[in-house]
Amino acid sequence: MKYYNMGIDEVIEKLQSNSDGLSKNDVDYRLKKYGNNVIKEAKKESMFKKFLNQFKDLMILILCIAAVISFVISFVNKESYVDSISIITIVILNAILGFVQELKADKALDSLKKMQTTKTKVKRNGNIIIVDSCDVVVGDILVLEAGDTVCADARVIYEASLKCDESSLTGESMAVLKTSKKLDGDVPLAMRKNMIYSGTSVVYGKCLAIVTATGMNTEFGLIAKSLNEGEKEITPLEKKINEISKVLSFTIMCIIAVMFVIGLVKGLKITEVIMLSISLAVAAIPEGLPAVITITLSLGVSNMAKNKAVIRKMSSVETLGCTEVICSDKTGTITQNKMTVRKVYFNNKVCDVDKDKIDNNLIEIMALNNDVSKNGDEYIGDPTEIALYHVCENHLVDIDDLRNKFIRVHEVPFDSERKMMSTVHKYESCYKIFTKGSFDSIIKCCSRIYEDGNIIDLDLKKKKQLKKVEAKLSGDAYRILAFAFKELPSSYDSDTDLENDLIFIGMSCMIDPPRTDVKEAIECCKKANIKPIMITGDSIDTAVAISKEIGILTSRDQAITGTDLDKLSKSELKKKVKDYSVYARVSPMNKLDIVSAWQDNHVIVAMTGDGVNDAPALKKADIGVGMGITGTEVSKNVSDVILTDDSFSTIVTAVKEGRRIYDNIRNVLVYLLTGNITEIIIVFIGMLFGFEIFLPIQLLYINLVTDSIPAIALAFEDSADDIMSRKIRKKDSSFFTQFLTARIILPSVLKSLIVLFIYFTSIKIYSVDVASTMAFLSLILFEMIFAISCRNLKNSILRKGLFKNKYLNKSMIGLIIMQLLIFLTPIKHIFNIADLSIIQIAYCIILVLLVFFIDEVTKEIIAKHFKD
Repeated sequence: MKYYNMGIDEVIEKLQSNSDGLSKNDVDYRLKKYGNNVIKEAKKESMFKKFLNQFKDLMILILCIAAVISFVISFVNKESYVDSISIITIVILNAILGFVQELKADKALDSLKKMQTTKTKVKRNGNIIIVDSCDVVVGDILVLEAGDTVCADARVIYEASLKCDESSLTGESMAVLKTSKKLDGDVPLAMRKNMIYSGTSVVYGKCLAIVTATGMNTEFGLIAKSLNEGEKEITPLEKKINEISKVLSFTIMCIIAVMFVIGLVKGLKITEVIMLSISLAVAAIPEGLPAVITITLSLGVSNMAKNKAVIRKMSSVETLGCTEVICSDKTGTITQNKMTVRKVYFNNKVCDVDKDKIDNNLIEIMALNNDVSKNGDEYIGDPTEIALYHVCENHLVDIDDLRNKFIRVHEVPFDSERKMMSTVHKYESCYKIFTKGSFDSIIKCCSRIYEDGNIIDLDLKKKKQLKKVEAKLSGDAYRILAFAFKELPSSYDSDTDLENDLIFIGMSCMIDPPRTDVKEAIECCKKANIKPIMITGDSIDTAVAISKEIGILTSRDQAITGTDLDKLSKSELKKKVKDYSVYARVSPMNKLDIVSAWQDNHVIVAMTGDGVNDAPALKKADIGVGMGITGTEVSKNVSDVILTDDSFSTIVTAVKEGRRIYDNIRNVLVYLLTGNITEIIIVFIGMLFGFEIFLPIQLLYINLVTDSIPAIALAFEDSADDIMSRKIRKKDSSFFTQFLTARIILPSVLKSLIVLFIYFTSIKIYSVDVASTMAFLSLILFEMIFAISCRNLKNSILRKGLFKNKYLNKSMIGLIIMQLLIFLTPIKHIFNIADLSIIQIAYCIILVLLVFFIDEVTKEIIAKHFKD
């Protein structure tokens, strides 16, 4: 229903209501039939399903199968269940770790929600009563005044100077003046002056409005409903982990198949071949990898929480690091969402309100022709008048004292036709009228001007001069408010036209200013090769002025309106989207199209916003960044990251943290995969020669203890100096670059050769048990020292500071203590460890250190010759 096209009586009739409001029976019937006035959230996954999701990874499934087979064989052969119990325990622990972290993220989000039920005034049976907003029904008459939140969509049937803040719905930063008159034609949402909408607020005046839609049928609810449909694409990190999982799983299957054939050709028993396959599966799969990545991301989540960013989904931390475009809503995100007077014009000059002295007469008009009241630190009233109130306060004016001294005796309220407001105040010997309004309206009513303490005639030349000043200031995107006054005789007639023959005194220049730290944040974005984009419901002049001030654009050609955007086809927008940095007068659909166009160019997009109108784009973006303070619940619910301080600069901090985390995850993956490939090579070659070099429990110990503890410590590595000036990686790029593949394969082969050399030479000199123990010790030492090397994959760690990572130092001390316990206490019998001499231990240490130095020397050679 286009209620804005209908007259008041027609609307009331259509909604089967009346001017006195609904009866109790009507309300009860409509509540029962249509339900409460609430926004329904999308159905959440059950805790059980969230836990089961932890087992989706292919590598985890292979381990589960290996554990079951091992258990069956142990049961048939009446052997120990240590291997199967160890494997399944690790799988379950990893699942619990991921599950608990997800619950923490959900809890962090819930803590941001406002749990209280809002109240609203309605007219029922001719009486004004207060009810819970959830009990409002279609046909109810809302009774609203300044400071009230609108709880449902409604058609205005009576208003007195009504202004509403609709920034959360339309993106329009200025309060919108409302009317009760019907509108003609098809009118866009932001231009429906006789409608008020759920989720917006009344900032000035009062009204009666008849409810036309509640709950999910409001404009707010329709957007929320669209957000509950469809699934969000998985993050680049999840894709890379899936890629690694598939590669490892395919490799394991191939090698197991080869082992089966070789084992059968050699005449081995089926059970022996299966147990060797399980050993290989345990060797090949980095059991600690999911847990280590979860812990690494969890640490990143904690760091970001300290820096005012709450992460809803852990993998989003890494995605932030490869963000290439940040599409940001202007109002409340880049700007303060607070009208501010920056300049005033009087005495033939434009003055800065923060630096220059302002004429007392102008300050007096700003203070007295003003309906703002103050309750403690809270200002109640129209945002424009609040801005004027701040100017008076900043110039040390006691407004209450001034109002008490010069009492208001009469007023002519603001209306949309006159575009002025006047108040009359009693002075000692006369009355004075103070008028403020649009420049065009005020200048028409003025015949004189106040300059330098004198009142002179306002001739045509002076009017042209004033219009030129006003045009220049308006071109700079300032909202201009003009002021005038005159003295009235003590016997003035309030019924006569008071707003004539006025004395022009000056103008105020207002704007919703940028946040203080946003300019620096924009510069950081550009240095980090990230393109910042402003998207706003405001006019293109305002958008261009703000974006130029903060450095988003340099030319107006880089700005476009939503109307012009609608004229472009999808393919045209895909080609031209890179040409624009500012989008003005956009609709929620425009925002969605902009994000989609960037994604069609294979670009990772972050979208920031706080309003309901931002929600579809927030959900569509690779990273949705919601505002914790000013953000609506709908925008928070679809965001991946929520800024608890609503500051744009926090995004830049989060991006840097995301890049650091990705670097550390990459270091961890190289470290773990190198260890696992080394184990695969050793186990496979040992099998070819008929030797079981490592037991499954030894491999599990290395993967879960010797590897995992240093891997977690690597998550604490500081960011590299060039982290914010690198070329951004593409979301569809393969994890296994030439460099990374070489960085994994070469050390793996080198370590494998040394361990095999130690094993086979020790068999000839000593015994099989001693050779196996020396190989086990060598591999442990390799993993420990290679963790230090993996702090930096391209440059020698000897240059960076060998012991700079204090967490890694502590993990090494802990591991040394653990190795002493395993090798020197009765625990060694569980691992089938033989006693070693000092010479045998020294032999292993020397060879391991030799490989370490070779690896450090070859780092820069590999980085130079292999693409990354």
